[in-house]
Amino acid sequence: MLRIVHAADIHAGRPASKELDREKASLRRREIETSLSRIAELCRREKADLLLLSGDLFEHSHARATWAREAREIFRSLGETRVFISPGNHDPLVRDSLYKTVEWPENVTVFESDRIGEVVLEDLGVAVYGLGWRTYLEHRRLLKGFRRAHEELFGILVIHGDMVSGAGEGASQYLPIYPEDLEGSGVDYAALGHIHVPGSFRVGAAVAAYPGCPEPLDFGDKGDRGVYFVTAEKDEGRAGYRVSAEFVSMALRQMRSEDLDITGFDTPERVRNALLSLGDPSSRKRDLWAVRLTGVVEPEIAFDIPELERLLRDDFFFLRLIPEYSPGYDLQALGDEKNTSLEGRFVRHLVKLREEATSRGDERAARVADLALQYGLDALRQGKVILRRGR
Repeated sequence: MLRIVHAADIHAGRPASKELDREKASLRRREIETSLSRIAELCRREKADLLLLSGDLFEHSHARATWAREAREIFRSLGETRVFISPGNHDPLVRDSLYKTVEWPENVTVFESDRIGEVVLEDLGVAVYGLGWRTYLEHRRLLKGFRRAHEELFGILVIHGDMVSGAGEGASQYLPIYPEDLEGSGVDYAALGHIHVPGSFRVGAAVAAYPGCPEPLDFGDKGDRGVYFVTAEKDEGRAGYRVSAEFVSMALRQMRSEDLDITGFDTPERVRNALLSLGDPSSRKRDLWAVRLTGVVEPEIAFDIPELERLLRDDFFFLRLIPEYSPGYDLQALGDEKNTSLEGRFVRHLVKLREEATSRGDERAARVADLALQYGLDALRQGKVILRRGR
């Protein structure tokens, strides 16, 4: 049985969020860098024959020069495990690429051409195909017309690109991969990189997978993160191979996004206690949280968001509060036709604008009208504008 670890999009060297303090930002950056060591440990534990790295191994503009040497020693420590790397758009093979600064061990192959290359491993019955980015954008359909040789071997494609469908040429500037091109390649397993959401799927007879990033990089990378452990064996009952792709969790932390309804809350302490009910103490101290405060509160109440975050600093590894709650103005009463006051006329006018925008499907204009309604009533009622939305 062939045993493969497939990873991608480590982005070693990527700067951590500016919202983290210096100590946590440094810790988070190192956690991302050291994910390669944890992937190597998985290879050793599973006695992997192959490690496939489908691009964006590091951030060209930010990675330490010494990191390539660290990666070299990690790969060297894998011994018999063969490593195949397909550089991507964040670590392309430009003139001063880190890939060119070290001499890689014999068990490592970096695909350096933007034409698909081939490595045959007769002892494993495998042919590995791949290419490398040589620029930061790639509009060309580089997989079009490719067909593997050695149909008798297990065929693997390692490539960093964007799966597209139902679109014409130029559908992506990140190496468009069309299903018909992937199917036409005849490979048995496509080790993809670039998309950060993990998932495996079939394209014709081939199994394809995006492992996503092994450590979440921002709040778009919600949920579990990791790599794929792939096994393949010859199906003696019919032509082809039985291929299994199992997701393996690797991340030390998760990005968590939650909504918290604070309707009726009238003190910061109530909000703080509600925030401390999210998750459990270990997940709060381990993970990075973005919490959207929703609901309706009394019009005169405005919570000090930076102060709330400061009070909870020791309870969360990181907490971002996003105020999206609304003031509890009685718009029906204020907008009554019998109300001839300035407030009444203002409310009727803004409600009409909001309804017109909604009816024509203009969500942005409807939101602007809604915010103008809230801020205008704040100014008329309380002599000031209370910022409850966004940061």
